[in-house]
Amino acid sequence: MSEQLIAHILSKMQKHVIVVGYGFLGMYVVQKLKDMELEFVVLVRDETKTPSLHKSGIPAIASPISRSYQSLKEAGADRASSIICTLDDDGDNMLAILNAKKINPSLRAITVVNDKDHQEAALASGADIVVAPYEITGQILAMSTASSAISAVFVNGPLKTRHIAEFAIANVDKLEPVRFWELNQIAPVVMVSRNGKVLTNLPEQFQIEKGDRLYALVDHSSLLKFEDELIKRRMLNLNSSNDRMGA
Repeated sequence: MSEQLIAHILSKMQKHVIVVGYGFLGMYVVQKLKDMELEFVVLVRDETKTPSLHKSGIPAIASPISRSYQSLKEAGADRASSIICTLDDDGDNMLAILNAKKINPSLRAITVVNDKDHQEAALASGADIVVAPYEITGQILAMSTASSAISAVFVNGPLKTRHIAEFAIANVDKLEPVRFWELNQIAPVVMVSRNGKVLTNLPEQFQIEKGDRLYALVDHSSLLKFEDELIKRRMLNLNSSNDRMGA
């Protein structure tokens, strides 16, 4: 891609995503945006990276600190739908959000904070979603010592201490079938995946079947109780069941 082609592409973009930073995290974000077939432009601090990005078909603009505001204007921040800030420096991410919101107050701003103590400052800068990747990873790693069933965590809000656990049902006793409400008393089952379909708002008499995947909202205590109940009912494959600390 030439500089002229990049400028032409950017001039046509509407409701696109601006990705600030192209380190390890930025690369993954860009790949996911590609998978989702969303339009995006990347702002990179190091201008020597732009030629290789252009060669690989990624629209990119050099954006040193001194040109942060101007590069956002060049990236079409006034027409963009959102900005994702992935830089290693939390202050640089906040500066990008402040500048972007000056150009487009309705822009949806998502940022990482490498220091979780900066979350409030990031929100004050105008961020709509703040993700602390090290804190989240720490939660997953710590909870995984109890069970490998943990598959997701909540980023913000009052459910931050809760997790989504996934259980693959290997067997169901036909003589003594398990109903949804029985497990739901231990931990809320938020959904069931069956034959590629996601089932929600399940009635109390919903019958769990072999091959179902249950997704339950758990904390540490209810996770162990929920898993113990499935093991007791021989609903989990014990050969591949989750190894647990102290088990």
